[in-house]
Amino acid sequence: MKNIIRSMIIVMLSTLIFSCSDGEDGAIGPTGQDGVDGVDGTNGTDGTDGTDGPPGTANVIYSDWIPADFPGGIDFDKSMLLLSSLTAFDQDTDAILVYGRNPANALFFNVYKLPYFNIDNEEFYNIVLGEGAGFESLRVQARTTDGLLKAFSFFDDFRYVIIPGGVSTNPTSSATKSSKDYSSMSYEEVRALFNIPE
Repeated sequence: MKNIIRSMIIVMLSTLIFSCSDGEDGAIGPTGQDGVDGVDGTNGTDGTDGTDGPPGTANVIYSDWIPADFPGGIDFDKSMLLLSSLTAFDQDTDAILVYGRNPANALFFNVYKLPYFNIDNEEFYNIVLGEGAGFESLRVQARTTDGLLKAFSFFDDFRYVIIPGGVSTNPTSSATKSSKDYSSMSYEEVRALFNIPE
């Protein structure tokens, strides 16, 4: 009896499953209208420019004070080497400054920018860039202006500052100037500008 009932249920379910069919698809509805575009927002105001930062010192090269060491005794003309290689120095765009230090007393020095004419001793101190094959040097040259032999002892020591960058103020000149005329600044102004320690 159980088998008969089971068989009848299976037959009825099979009839229901296979007798169902899909209906026809309905018609496609009309296309909806496009929505209205939103209003563009207003542009914000530009921010204010920031203030310039302090001058950089990463590329500025400076020496310690180098003791004056003109060779030999007295003479009309002497020179001493300050820097043996200036391969990274560009005469057209970089500035090079050399200072001499003269003792005013036991505690204080006067600092002068070269070239310098010591009127009292009739001595002229200048800087010289020596050129060679892929090589340049920096020297201090001292000469007499009165034709007498000198020991050139006015300065105790010298210091150089090399400031890269800028454009030459006179493209036809070999003068070592950059776009800013550092040569018109005092030693203290240059030191303060580039944070150079004494």
